[in-house]
Amino acid sequence: MTSVSVSVSGYAAPGYEPVARVLAEGASVTVGERRRRADLGDGGGAFCAYVDGECVVDLWTGPAWAEGTRAVVMSSTKGLTTLCAHLLEDRGELDLDAPVVRYWPEFGSEGKSSATVRQLLSHQSGAIGLPGSDELLSWDGRGWSDTVAIAAGVAAGAPAWEPGTRHGYHGVTFGWLVGELVRRISGSSLGTFFEDQVARPLGLAGSISIGTPAAQLGSVATVLEFPVWPGKESALRAIDPESKSGRSVLAGAHGSLFADEDGRPRFAEFMNTPAVLQAEIGALGATATARALARVYAALATGEELVSRASVERFRVEQVCGRDAVMGVPTRWAVGYSLEPPALVPGVPPMHGPNDGAFGHMGAGGQIGFADPSARVACAFVRNHLENQALPLMGACLVDVLYSCTGNGRT
Repeated sequence: MTSVSVSVSGYAAPGYEPVARVLAEGASVTVGERRRRADLGDGGGAFCAYVDGECVVDLWTGPAWAEGTRAVVMSSTKGLTTLCAHLLEDRGELDLDAPVVRYWPEFGSEGKSSATVRQLLSHQSGAIGLPGSDELLSWDGRGWSDTVAIAAGVAAGAPAWEPGTRHGYHGVTFGWLVGELVRRISGSSLGTFFEDQVARPLGLAGSISIGTPAAQLGSVATVLEFPVWPGKESALRAIDPESKSGRSVLAGAHGSLFADEDGRPRFAEFMNTPAVLQAEIGALGATATARALARVYAALATGEELVSRASVERFRVEQVCGRDAVMGVPTRWAVGYSLEPPALVPGVPPMHGPNDGAFGHMGAGGQIGFADPSARVACAFVRNHLENQALPLMGACLVDVLYSCTGNGRT
């Protein structure tokens, strides 16, 4: 291994030094007709990559960022939650084409009885909201650890559309939906199942978890709010419980996940709350080092440590692609994992790399973890100063330069 710039800690294999430069210095990208800057803002971050099962990049930089610093990986958590279902499917305990009610009878209320496990994992169930969330949950962290009661509330609600007729991002409910399937089948909570079946077998205990133990909270980087506050229109939409986007982020009398009742941003404050970090929020609450997140995807990209190759192939096949009924932009899903969506504007490097069939999950603020079986690549990028959520660039730039170092980059 070769040493890298003093402004970046860690290591890069020979030929991968350009990744360290981008992490340290950022990059400029022409997006459409504009030149945009990508960097870590006022925070820090880390990037790790495996090629052919070998760790070729493991780097971190920024204020108060150390080798063991964990980031709140936001919706990249959904990839880890999906993996729990993936394990059960590979063992023959979960049938993707079975109705959800086979495992969770209560889910069939209000017209959801036809929903299949495949549809639930692919954001097609329509169960995007939590009726009565103001009574069950508080934005100071109260109630978020009672995943059984929350799942029961989600199950009792009416879907936003007939299951299977469209797809829309289940931004918060995804973790409770899949987590309840995991609990019903395995008898373990989602966080416990992930710890026992993924983190410990891969030697990652203490560096990645869905629900962070109190003793480990000191290793989690403080989340810094998006640098651009939501505009008035988007802020109001985010707290409108009658809109699909509002329902998906639990909008109610006291605001939503992203904004309070007056439209002021509160996402970072919420995600820094100890009770929230300790809760097993399978949609957005995991914490991890970049090394640990990349290692999970390396197991899926190159071998059979966790699940069979046949199961990986089943889980990375496109299920839906097109306009998202919640977010209003094109999204593309495999079974639970995200696939690279159609580009919104030209010039943005792909977050999942250049090869079709790479799969993983992105997270708010620019986090990413994915596996690319075709190139035998797995990587992860985490940060704590959240990037513009509409078009995050830093992770994409790091992925782009990584692939250029492997010889498989864009031309």
